[in-house]
Order: sequence, then structure tokens, then C-alpha cells
Amino acid sequence: MTPLRLACALLALAALSCSAEEPEQRLPPTFEEVEVLPGWYESLNLPIRLLEDGGALPLRQAPQGGHWAFVSARVRGIEGGEVEVRARLYGTDSPDPVFAERRTGLFVPSQGAPGFFEPDLDLRGAIVHVPACPVNDALPVFRRELRLVLEVTTADAERRGASAELTVTPSCAAGTAGELAVCECECAPAYDPGKCY
Repeated sequence: MTPLRLACALLALAALSCSAEEPEQRLPPTFEEVEVLPGWYESLNLPIRLLEDGGALPLRQAPQGGHWAFVSARVRGIEGGEVEVRARLYGTDSPDPVFAERRTGLFVPSQGAPGFFEPDLDLRGAIVHVPACPVNDALPVFRRELRLVLEVTTADAERRGASAELTVTPSCAAGTAGELAVCECECAPAYDPGKCY
């Protein structure tokens, strides 16, 4: 091959090697997105019930006395295990929460929603207890429209999680006629224990 032909061949190879760079190939995500569905408990022995945006946050009588809201979440995108649940309630007139609490406990596969996980009812560690009644001036939540922010995070080193936000109103909205009457009595502004039972 003559020197001229050799030079032309080398130039052609160089042109091919300098073609436009191909777009970067991104690997698919390892995990699906985490989905958080806030919920409440009619009883700590019964499965979680989902909350509706703009709806009631029903209060239930607690073993320790008074009426409380029991809050947690049904979650998809984590594999269960130990999970941290953080609940915050905000009023419409302040950026500071009127209530904030964090609980840690086990999440197990949901019996009613395949693919989702929810708190283990045998341990109940991942259920947040929100005190509501008797009415406390330092924590005014009864019949007040509040913004609930619920954050769920795995307790391992990966710290995967997500949050959900909706508007709720803590109120006497679930139970028998007798249970509702006791709830209304305990949540009355001039609470008198002698009149409720």
C-alpha cells in the first residue's frame, strides 16, 4: 500500500471513531416510588382505615382515658421491617405545628391491600397517638380544620420514605350512639367528668 493510500485509510478510521456521542444509558431505578396513604384506627385491634382529604379524623376512647386519634399509614414501595412514622398537625394561622410526634415500629404486609405494608397490630409501635379531648387549650385540635403531614421512613441505613399531606378535622365521627355521646361530652368546652358516665 502506498503512503498516500495508507494515510487516507487512517483518516477514514479516525472519522468513524469520532462519530456523535450516544446518549447516556440510564439504568432503571432499583426501587419503585414510595406511596403513603394516611389512615386511622377505630380500634388498635382492627386494621387501618384510610383518611379522606377534607374529611373527619375520628376520635376514639383510649385505655388511658380521654379521646384520641390513632394515626399511621398504609405504604407501598418499602419492604416492611422497622419504620419511623412522623405525624404533624398544622393550623391555618401558623407555620408551626400544633402537634408533632414520632413513633417507630414494625410494618408488615397488609391483609387487605396486596403490595402494601402497614403497622404490626401486635406491637403497635408505629401508630401515632394524638390527644384531643378533654379539650386542652395548649393543644386545640377538636373540631378544628388542620393540615396533617404524615411522613414514613425506613429505620435502616438507606432511609427510604415519603410523605403525604391532607386536611382533616378531629371530631366525634365514629362509634355507637353511646360512644358518640361520651365523646361529645368529653370534648365539650366545659368538661365535667361526672356528667359523661
